Amino acid sequence: MFSFSTVTVFATLALSAFTSAVPLSGRALPVVGDLSAVTGVTQNLPVVGSLPLPRDDAVKPGLAAIFQQAQAKIAPAAAQIKAVNKQNATVAAISGPANTIKAALTDAATQIHGLAGEPVEVILVAVEGTALLAVHEVAALLAAVIITVFEALGAVLTLLGGAVEPALFELLVAVGALVGTVLAAVLAIVGAVLVDLIVVLVPLLGAVIPFILHLNIALLISLLGL
Repeated sequence: MFSFSTVTVFATLALSAFTSAVPLSGRALPVVGDLSAVTGVTQNLPVVGSLPLPRDDAVKPGLAAIFQQAQAKIAPAAAQIKAVNKQNATVAAISGPANTIKAALTDAATQIHGLAGEPVEVILVAVEGTALLAVHEVAALLAAVIITVFEALGAVLTLLGGAVEPALFELLVAVGALVGTVLAAVLAIVGAVLVDLIVVLVPLLGAVIPFILHLNIALLISLLGL
């Protein structure tokens, strides 16, 4: 009888002979470390650490934040317009800051329209904290922008009197018209909630109402009931 060690030796020899008999070209053995077989898979796997973080696009700036941002852009440009004199009060000199104001007003109107459908807690939230703006606070925000713009436009009208060239007058009207667009957007969003907004706003605008009328800003005149 063969011992266990003898059987093991015969088995090893037989397996060795069989392996040697099979040509290397006929084997489909993967090479250790060769990842070519899974290249297509690994290329589509995300790299750890490169996954995008989830974004929270639900929170939009309310009216307070929108007007704060707009005023920060408008005020320096308005100051530039107010600084002109009779020698440089031209379309070429005023168009730069005027376009800056127009862009800020257009952006504000777009953001305000984007608040449609949002809850009051989002629309009227204060810049800091969670308190909601009252009607007189919204009126003050609007008045600050309206007064800043029309004081600048009025400075040009006062400086030149009846000698304002048509192209410059049209530029001033274009700027003023966008103020009307912003007010219309605000009323569309909160007019049903802040029903006394215009009543509170108009007395704040006393100093610039003559300029609004002079430039004949039709939408603004209509909304303010002038």
